[in-house]
Amino acid sequence: MNRKIMKTTQSIKLFLSLLIFLPACIFAQERRDRIETMHIAYLSQKLSLTSIEAEKFWPIYNEYKAGQDQLRKERQQETEAIMKAGGVDNMSDGEVHKLIDNEVNVETRQLDLRKQYVVKFQQAIPIRKVAKFFIAEEEFKRFLLNQLGKRMGRGGRDMGDNDRQGLQ
Repeated sequence: MNRKIMKTTQSIKLFLSLLIFLPACIFAQERRDRIETMHIAYLSQKLSLTSIEAEKFWPIYNEYKAGQDQLRKERQQETEAIMKAGGVDNMSDGEVHKLIDNEVNVETRQLDLRKQYVVKFQQAIPIRKVAKFFIAEEEFKRFLLNQLGKRMGRGGRDMGDNDRQGLQ
């Protein structure tokens, strides 16, 4: 009977944990979805794609984004490994060396991905719009970082009025 009580207690704890963390997970997913919607609107406004260009561009963009997301996950795993170890100072030289090698590898693959997709994007849109795409990507990242800085009370430069129009 004691085992049954322990299992019931564990089940209740698990259920309560889910109730506590599930809203946070849902909120985080909603925030990611909202940011992605803003990102697409921003890119659409900056690139002024024709319907034919858009039809070709967005599937390629989705592939590119999936590749970037995979690289971002790998970086996140490295960050988690550092945190789990209690920081770089608590890691062996071999672990730190491996960490640096992994980071250089991810950066190299990121550059290779960009090179590959410059070619693919040119199959869908003119080269000037490909350049505008990469510029708009960086602008949007800066905008997000500035927004984060403002929320954390640091201020920060906002996007200009022309940039903001794409987000409304």
